[in-house]
Amino acid sequence: MAGSVATNSQGPLVIIGSGHAGYGLAEAVRARDPEREIHVVTADDGGLYSKPALSNAFALDKDAEALLDEPALAIEHRLGIRVHAFCPVERIDAEARRLHTRLGTLDYGQLVLATGASPIRLPVEGEAGALLSVNDRGDYAEMRRRLDALGRKSRVVIIGDGLIGCEFANDLALAGHAVEVVGLAERPLPRLLPEAGSEVLREALSALGVGWHLGRSVASIAAEKDGYRLTLTDGSELEADLVVSAVGLAPNVDLARAAGIDCGRGIRVDEHLATSLPDVYALGDAVEIDGQLLPYLAPINAGLRALTATLTGAPTPVSYPLMPVMVKTPAAPVCVVVPPAEAQVNWHVTATGDGIEAGGYDASGRLLGFALVGEAAMARRSDWVKACGQAQAA
Repeated sequence: MAGSVATNSQGPLVIIGSGHAGYGLAEAVRARDPEREIHVVTADDGGLYSKPALSNAFALDKDAEALLDEPALAIEHRLGIRVHAFCPVERIDAEARRLHTRLGTLDYGQLVLATGASPIRLPVEGEAGALLSVNDRGDYAEMRRRLDALGRKSRVVIIGDGLIGCEFANDLALAGHAVEVVGLAERPLPRLLPEAGSEVLREALSALGVGWHLGRSVASIAAEKDGYRLTLTDGSELEADLVVSAVGLAPNVDLARAAGIDCGRGIRVDEHLATSLPDVYALGDAVEIDGQLLPYLAPINAGLRALTATLTGAPTPVSYPLMPVMVKTPAAPVCVVVPPAEAQVNWHVTATGDGIEAGGYDASGRLLGFALVGEAAMARRSDWVKACGQAQAA
């Protein structure tokens, strides 16, 4: 499936994408090779910021500029690379080893697709343009603009009961807004938590004033003089000043697919993160490996280390460590190691002073994953990580 793995670096290294994966790779390659010609091509301004920080910036009263860690020009100077900002890639000519962009062409020796993922668009009738997905600094700036323009605390409806929806619900409620969550599942974080953990999180967010409308979705949105009226699929209605869509992300694969790269849900790669085209690799939220999408920081960082070695002459397969998922919900912080999807798991739940600890065990009693909710459980996080790691290594 995958293309040949390079053992030497000929020609420029070109990285499409200026997120954590793209800039992290550029910095790591530069540290190993001070002379390599490196280009980062991006459709936005190329500024470096933490995308996870978007979902807890309101409570910290940070605007979009305050989230910026380093502008593109400073990154160019610090790393000795070229950042092509506001330069969307139109197509990849793999035979000529050339990118065609809005600003011209760019040849590559090795190409890395760190194209990320985009918000899934929810089909609703009526004012679909009211839906705002917050996936970058520009989106966050627009959300702040809409809320600040009201001059008062706002009514916010969040569509999505997963990680991003819960994080935004916590953040906006802490900032004083009236928050309602609409979700198709019967409980929050259904893919990450056992039922007891979901209930702790739900109660903790409810204590902040978050309302829940679960087991349903939004059918239509109508504009009104003072905001929007949402009609849910069960016929009930909600009023809102702002509607945030947080129903999930889809890997950005169109560019890769158009170039003839093998894609499924994501860009398919092998253990070296090589795609089906020679000297073309992929890293980050767009990657599909062994049929799985791994859209979290821990697998990206593991991929960074291996791909840096591969691109600088030492082909190295990715080795994924135990990778806990952290959910930034201060009302009830969450840490989860999700058991394998195919595993039959029994959850053993223990109540703590402010939450639960839960271990997911197979029929033989082997620990396959865990879920911690609340400060008391989080204090024992290192113990659970160690126990789970030892069980998986056995």
